[in-house]
Amino acid sequence: MHAIWLTFSKDDRNCLKKIIDEISEKYHAPKFEPHITVYGLVDSELSLIDSIAKEVTLNCNSFMVKKSEILQSDELWKTVYIELKMNNQLEVIHKNLKKHFEKISKYEFNPHISLIYKILPIEEKIKIINELDIKNEFMVKKLVVQKFFPDVEKWKIIKKYNLI
Repeated sequence: MHAIWLTFSKDDRNCLKKIIDEISEKYHAPKFEPHITVYGLVDSELSLIDSIAKEVTLNCNSFMVKKSEILQSDELWKTVYIELKMNNQLEVIHKNLKKHFEKISKYEFNPHISLIYKILPIEEKIKIINELDIKNEFMVKKLVVQKFFPDVEKWKIIKKYNLI
C-alpha cells in the first residue's frame, strides 16, 4: 500500500517537524514526516504510481497552502490537525490523481496536516491546540510516494518529485 503526499520547503518542513516531534514526545506518540495526504492508500504497483506521479507533476509549480484552523477529532489520522483552505493547486493535483486511482481506491480529500496520531481524551487535544502557535501558510515543494505500514514509525518515503 502507498499514499501520495505533498511535502514542504525545507524551512516549513523543519518548523512543522519540530511541532510534531515535541507533541509526539510529550504524549508518547509516533513521530512522522509533516505532509498533506493528497491521495491515500493505493494498492498498486510502484511503477504505475511512479508514471502517474510523473505525469501529475509535469508542469506543476510549487505553491502555498493556507491554514484554515487547528482542529481535533476522534479519528486517529486526525487527532489534532491543521485544516487547510482548499486551493486550485491542491484541487488540480488531487483530481489528476483521482482520475487514475479511483478505480483502485476511493479517497475523500480534505486537505490537512496532522500533528499527532494518538487517541487522546478531548481535554488533552484541546490543551494541545491551545498551546500551539502555528504560522498561517506553508510552501509545498514536492509530491512524494510513501510506503504505508500500520506502524507509523515504519512509514517510508520511497519516491520524490520536485514541483517546479
